Amino acid sequence: MQNYEGCNCPVCKKPLSPSDDIVVCPECGAPYHRACYQQQGACVYEHLHKTGFEWKRPASAPKVHRCPNCGAEYAGDEVFCEKCGSPLHTEEKQGAFPGREGPLGGFGGGPTFAGPAGFAADTKGEIDGIPISDWAAYIGPSAPYYIYQFKRMDATGHKIGFLFSAAFFAPIYFLYRKMWGLGILAGAINLLLNLPAALMMLAEFGIFFAPISYEMLGLVASISSLLLSVIQFVGWGMFAAWFYRRHCARRIRRIREQTQNDPAQRAAQLHKKGGPSKVVLIVLLAFYLLSTLLTIYMTGMLF
Repeated sequence: MQNYEGCNCPVCKKPLSPSDDIVVCPECGAPYHRACYQQQGACVYEHLHKTGFEWKRPASAPKVHRCPNCGAEYAGDEVFCEKCGSPLHTEEKQGAFPGREGPLGGFGGGPTFAGPAGFAADTKGEIDGIPISDWAAYIGPSAPYYIYQFKRMDATGHKIGFLFSAAFFAPIYFLYRKMWGLGILAGAINLLLNLPAALMMLAEFGIFFAPISYEMLGLVASISSLLLSVIQFVGWGMFAAWFYRRHCARRIRRIREQTQNDPAQRAAQLHKKGGPSKVVLIVLLAFYLLSTLLTIYMTGMLF
Protein backbone atom coordinates (compact mmCIF):
# COMPACT_ATOMS: atom_id res chain seq x y z
CA MET A 1 0.00 0.00 0.00
CA GLN A 2 1.34 3.40 -0.98
CA ASN A 3 2.29 5.78 1.78
CA TYR A 4 0.61 9.19 1.35
CA GLU A 5 2.05 10.67 4.52
CA GLY A 6 3.46 14.15 3.86
CA CYS A 7 1.31 14.67 0.72
CA ASN A 8 -1.40 17.32 0.70
CA CYS A 9 -5.07 16.66 0.16
CA PRO A 10 -5.98 18.25 -3.23
CA VAL A 11 -9.11 19.80 -1.70
CA CYS A 12 -8.14 21.25 1.70
CA LYS A 13 -4.39 21.39 0.92
CA LYS A 14 -3.62 19.98 4.38
CA PRO A 15 -1.06 17.16 4.85
CA LEU A 16 -2.34 13.60 4.95
CA SER A 17 -1.36 11.48 7.95
CA PRO A 18 -1.68 7.75 8.75
CA SER A 19 -4.45 8.50 11.25
CA ASP A 20 -6.61 10.23 8.61
CA ASP A 21 -9.46 8.48 6.82
CA ILE A 22 -8.04 8.51 3.29
CA VAL A 23 -9.77 7.59 0.07
CA VAL A 24 -8.15 7.32 -3.35
CA CYS A 25 -9.62 8.23 -6.72
CA PRO A 26 -10.19 4.95 -8.61
CA GLU A 27 -9.31 6.62 -11.90
CA CYS A 28 -6.02 8.45 -11.23
CA GLY A 29 -5.03 7.37 -7.72
CA ALA A 30 -5.10 10.84 -6.11
CA PRO A 31 -5.49 10.62 -2.30
CA TYR A 32 -8.04 12.67 -0.33
CA HIS A 33 -9.45 13.05 3.14
CA ARG A 34 -12.72 11.14 2.91
CA ALA A 35 -14.70 14.16 4.09
CA CYS A 36 -12.98 16.40 1.54
CA TYR A 37 -13.67 13.97 -1.30
CA GLN A 38 -17.32 13.69 -0.31
CA GLN A 39 -17.58 17.48 -0.07
CA GLN A 40 -16.01 17.90 -3.51
CA GLY A 41 -18.22 15.22 -4.99
CA ALA A 42 -15.63 14.19 -7.55
CA CYS A 43 -11.88 14.07 -8.18
CA VAL A 44 -10.39 17.51 -8.78
CA TYR A 45 -8.44 15.97 -11.66
CA GLU A 46 -11.55 14.56 -13.33
CA HIS A 47 -11.03 16.73 -16.41
CA LEU A 48 -7.66 15.04 -16.95
CA HIS A 49 -8.79 11.45 -16.61
CA LYS A 50 -9.51 11.08 -20.34
CA THR A 51 -5.89 12.01 -21.09
CA GLY A 52 -4.60 9.08 -19.04
CA PHE A 53 -3.51 11.24 -16.12
CA GLU A 54 -2.10 9.38 -13.11
CA TRP A 55 -1.43 11.01 -9.78
CA LYS A 56 2.16 10.79 -8.59
CA ARG A 57 3.68 11.72 -5.29
CA PRO A 58 5.06 15.30 -5.58
CA ALA A 59 8.83 15.49 -5.43
CA SER A 60 8.51 18.30 -2.88
CA ALA A 61 6.49 16.14 -0.50
CA PRO A 62 8.73 15.31 2.46
CA LYS A 63 9.25 11.62 3.09
CA VAL A 64 8.35 10.80 6.67
CA HIS A 65 10.37 8.04 8.30
CA ARG A 66 8.89 5.96 11.07
CA CYS A 67 10.40 3.42 13.43
CA PRO A 68 9.35 -0.09 12.34
CA ASN A 69 8.89 -1.04 16.00
CA CYS A 70 7.00 1.83 17.69
CA GLY A 71 6.05 4.07 14.76
CA ALA A 72 7.82 7.18 16.09
CA GLU A 73 9.00 9.67 13.46
CA TYR A 74 12.71 10.22 12.84
CA ALA A 75 14.69 12.47 10.52
CA GLY A 76 16.19 9.71 8.41
CA ASP A 77 19.86 9.59 9.43
CA GLU A 78 19.54 8.12 12.92
CA VAL A 79 20.72 4.58 13.60
CA PHE A 80 18.45 3.88 16.60
CA CYS A 81 14.96 5.06 17.49
CA GLU A 82 15.06 7.73 20.21
CA LYS A 83 11.77 6.43 21.63
CA CYS A 84 12.27 2.65 21.88
CA GLY A 85 15.92 2.15 20.92
CA SER A 86 15.18 -0.26 18.06
CA PRO A 87 17.60 -0.33 15.09
CA LEU A 88 16.50 1.73 12.09
CA HIS A 89 17.33 1.21 8.39
CA THR A 90 17.94 -2.46 9.07
CA GLU A 91 18.17 -3.31 5.38
CA GLU A 92 20.32 -0.37 4.27
CA LYS A 93 22.64 -0.52 7.28
CA GLN A 94 23.16 -4.25 7.32
CA GLY A 95 26.43 -4.03 5.48
CA ALA A 96 27.85 -1.18 7.54
CA PHE A 97 26.50 -2.05 10.95
CA PRO A 98 25.83 -5.77 11.26
CA GLY A 99 24.33 -7.02 14.47
CA ARG A 100 27.34 -9.15 15.31
CA GLU A 101 31.06 -8.76 14.98
CA GLY A 102 32.10 -12.21 13.99
CA PRO A 103 32.00 -15.83 15.18
CA LEU A 104 33.62 -14.86 18.48
CA GLY A 105 32.23 -11.34 18.70
CA GLY A 106 35.63 -9.67 18.95
CA PHE A 107 38.62 -11.82 17.95
CA GLY A 108 38.12 -12.05 14.20
CA GLY A 109 38.85 -9.32 11.73
CA GLY A 110 35.29 -8.17 12.21
CA PRO A 111 32.92 -7.00 9.50
CA THR A 112 34.17 -5.13 6.49
CA PHE A 113 32.87 -1.73 5.50
CA ALA A 114 30.07 -1.68 3.00
CA GLY A 115 32.19 0.78 1.03
CA PRO A 116 33.42 4.35 1.51
CA ALA A 117 30.05 5.84 0.62
CA GLY A 118 28.08 3.38 2.74
CA PHE A 119 30.19 3.95 5.82
CA ALA A 120 30.44 7.73 5.42
CA ALA A 121 26.72 8.06 6.09
CA ASP A 122 27.24 6.39 9.47
CA THR A 123 30.28 8.39 10.57
CA LYS A 124 28.39 11.66 10.96
CA GLY A 125 28.14 13.15 14.41
CA GLU A 126 29.94 12.34 17.63
CA ILE A 127 30.04 9.82 20.44
CA ASP A 128 31.10 11.13 23.85
CA GLY A 129 32.12 14.41 22.19
CA ILE A 130 34.54 12.61 19.83
CA PRO A 131 33.99 12.53 16.04
CA ILE A 132 32.91 9.10 14.92
CA SER A 133 35.63 9.17 12.26
CA ASP A 134 38.21 9.19 15.09
CA TRP A 135 36.49 6.24 16.74
CA ALA A 136 36.61 4.33 13.46
CA ALA A 137 40.30 5.12 12.95
CA TYR A 138 41.21 4.04 16.48
CA ILE A 139 39.10 0.86 16.71
CA GLY A 140 40.14 -0.49 13.32
CA PRO A 141 38.38 -3.12 11.17
CA SER A 142 35.72 -3.87 13.80
CA ALA A 143 34.67 -0.22 14.08
CA PRO A 144 31.20 -0.72 12.49
CA TYR A 145 30.22 -3.26 15.13
CA TYR A 146 31.41 -1.20 18.08
CA ILE A 147 29.97 2.07 16.77
CA TYR A 148 26.68 0.21 16.36
CA GLN A 149 26.91 -0.89 20.01
CA PHE A 150 27.86 2.58 21.28
CA LYS A 151 25.00 4.27 19.42
CA ARG A 152 22.60 1.65 20.72
CA MET A 153 23.77 2.42 24.26
CA ASP A 154 23.10 6.13 23.73
CA ALA A 155 19.68 5.46 22.24
CA THR A 156 18.53 3.07 24.99
CA GLY A 157 20.40 4.56 27.93
CA HIS A 158 21.79 1.13 28.82
CA LYS A 159 25.43 0.07 29.10
CA ILE A 160 24.80 -3.57 28.21
CA GLY A 161 26.20 -4.96 24.97
CA PHE A 162 26.86 -8.70 25.20
CA LEU A 163 30.13 -10.03 23.73
CA PHE A 164 30.60 -13.79 23.56
CA SER A 165 34.38 -13.49 23.32
CA ALA A 166 34.52 -11.49 26.54
CA ALA A 167 32.15 -13.89 28.30
CA PHE A 168 34.16 -17.01 27.46
CA PHE A 169 37.70 -15.66 27.07
CA ALA A 170 37.77 -12.42 29.09
CA PRO A 171 41.55 -12.23 29.73
CA ILE A 172 42.33 -12.86 26.05
CA TYR A 173 39.66 -10.43 24.86
CA PHE A 174 40.78 -7.54 27.09
CA LEU A 175 44.47 -8.00 26.31
CA TYR A 176 43.67 -8.38 22.61
CA ARG A 177 41.86 -5.03 22.76
CA LYS A 178 44.83 -3.50 24.67
CA MET A 179 42.89 -3.09 27.91
CA TRP A 180 45.88 -4.28 29.92
CA GLY A 181 44.52 -3.58 33.39
CA LEU A 182 41.24 -5.42 32.83
CA GLY A 183 43.08 -8.25 31.08
CA ILE A 184 45.37 -8.80 34.05
CA LEU A 185 42.44 -8.47 36.49
CA ALA A 186 40.32 -10.98 34.55
CA GLY A 187 43.25 -13.39 34.37
CA ALA A 188 43.90 -13.11 38.11
CA ILE A 189 40.21 -13.71 38.90
CA ASN A 190 40.14 -16.74 36.60
CA LEU A 191 43.26 -18.17 38.22
CA LEU A 192 42.00 -17.56 41.75
CA LEU A 193 38.52 -19.01 41.20
CA ASN A 194 39.85 -22.01 39.24
CA LEU A 195 42.38 -22.79 41.97
CA PRO A 196 40.02 -24.83 44.21
CA ALA A 197 39.10 -27.09 41.28
CA ALA A 198 42.78 -27.52 40.42
CA LEU A 199 43.65 -28.37 44.03
CA MET A 200 40.78 -30.81 44.12
CA MET A 201 42.16 -32.59 41.05
CA LEU A 202 45.65 -32.71 42.58
CA ALA A 203 44.16 -34.08 45.78
CA GLU A 204 42.55 -36.90 43.79
CA PHE A 205 45.97 -37.80 42.39
CA GLY A 206 47.53 -37.69 45.85
CA ILE A 207 49.82 -34.79 44.96
CA PHE A 208 48.16 -32.23 47.23
CA PHE A 209 46.93 -32.79 50.77
CA ALA A 210 44.30 -30.18 51.58
CA PRO A 211 44.04 -28.79 55.14
CA ILE A 212 40.25 -29.25 54.82
CA SER A 213 38.15 -32.28 54.00
CA TYR A 214 37.75 -33.40 50.41
CA GLU A 215 34.01 -32.73 50.59
CA MET A 216 34.57 -29.17 51.80
CA LEU A 217 37.14 -28.60 49.07
CA GLY A 218 34.57 -29.82 46.54
CA LEU A 219 31.99 -27.36 47.91
CA VAL A 220 34.48 -24.49 47.68
CA ALA A 221 35.31 -25.52 44.10
CA SER A 222 31.62 -25.57 43.15
CA ILE A 223 30.97 -22.14 44.67
CA SER A 224 34.08 -20.73 43.00
CA SER A 225 33.02 -22.15 39.61
CA LEU A 226 29.54 -20.64 39.96
CA LEU A 227 30.96 -17.27 40.98
CA LEU A 228 33.36 -17.33 38.03
CA SER A 229 30.47 -18.03 35.62
CA VAL A 230 28.51 -15.06 37.01
CA ILE A 231 31.53 -12.77 36.67
CA GLN A 232 32.23 -13.96 33.14
CA PHE A 233 28.71 -13.71 31.74
CA VAL A 234 27.31 -10.80 33.75
CA GLY A 235 30.40 -8.76 34.49
CA TRP A 236 32.62 -9.30 31.46
CA GLY A 237 30.19 -10.48 28.79
CA MET A 238 27.48 -7.88 29.30
CA PHE A 239 29.66 -4.86 30.02
CA ALA A 240 32.79 -5.52 27.94
CA ALA A 241 31.61 -3.20 25.16
CA TRP A 242 31.05 -0.40 27.69
CA PHE A 243 34.49 -0.99 29.20
CA TYR A 244 35.96 -0.81 25.72
CA ARG A 245 34.06 2.40 25.00
CA ARG A 246 35.56 4.07 28.07
CA HIS A 247 39.02 2.78 27.20
CA CYS A 248 38.83 4.07 23.63
CA ALA A 249 37.44 7.46 24.69
CA ARG A 250 40.34 8.04 27.09
CA ARG A 251 42.97 7.04 24.54
CA ILE A 252 41.42 9.03 21.68
CA ARG A 253 41.12 12.19 23.79
CA ARG A 254 44.76 11.86 24.79
CA ILE A 255 45.84 11.52 21.15
CA ARG A 256 43.67 14.46 20.12
CA GLU A 257 45.27 16.65 22.82
CA GLN A 258 48.74 15.68 21.65
CA THR A 259 47.99 16.34 17.97
CA GLN A 260 45.63 19.32 18.09
CA ASN A 261 47.21 21.17 15.15
CA ASP A 262 48.21 18.20 13.04
CA PRO A 263 45.28 16.17 11.63
CA ALA A 264 47.60 13.93 9.62
CA GLN A 265 49.65 13.08 12.71
CA ARG A 266 46.47 12.48 14.66
CA ALA A 267 45.21 9.98 12.09
CA ALA A 268 48.57 8.20 12.09
CA GLN A 269 48.61 7.97 15.89
CA LEU A 270 45.02 6.72 16.04
CA HIS A 271 45.85 3.89 13.65
CA LYS A 272 49.14 3.11 15.37
CA LYS A 273 47.98 3.10 18.98
CA GLY A 274 44.48 1.78 18.36
CA GLY A 275 43.15 -1.47 16.98
CA PRO A 276 43.67 -4.95 18.40
CA SER A 277 46.97 -6.59 19.28
CA LYS A 278 47.31 -9.68 17.12
CA VAL A 279 50.66 -10.51 18.72
CA VAL A 280 49.01 -10.76 22.14
CA LEU A 281 46.26 -12.95 20.71
CA ILE A 282 48.74 -15.38 19.14
CA VAL A 283 50.89 -15.56 22.29
CA LEU A 284 47.92 -16.13 24.61
CA LEU A 285 46.32 -18.74 22.37
CA ALA A 286 49.65 -20.55 22.17
CA PHE A 287 49.93 -20.39 25.97
CA TYR A 288 46.42 -21.79 26.44
CA LEU A 289 47.12 -24.56 23.94
CA LEU A 290 50.43 -25.54 25.58
CA SER A 291 48.83 -25.44 29.03
CA THR A 292 46.06 -27.75 27.88
CA LEU A 293 48.50 -30.17 26.26
CA LEU A 294 50.70 -30.12 29.37
CA THR A 295 47.70 -30.84 31.59
CA ILE A 296 46.66 -33.78 29.41
CA TYR A 297 50.21 -35.12 29.37
CA MET A 298 50.63 -34.89 33.15
CA THR A 299 47.24 -36.53 33.68
CA GLY A 300 48.35 -39.38 31.46
CA MET A 301 51.61 -39.75 33.36
CA LEU A 302 49.77 -39.95 36.68
CA PHE A 303 47.59 -42.76 35.42
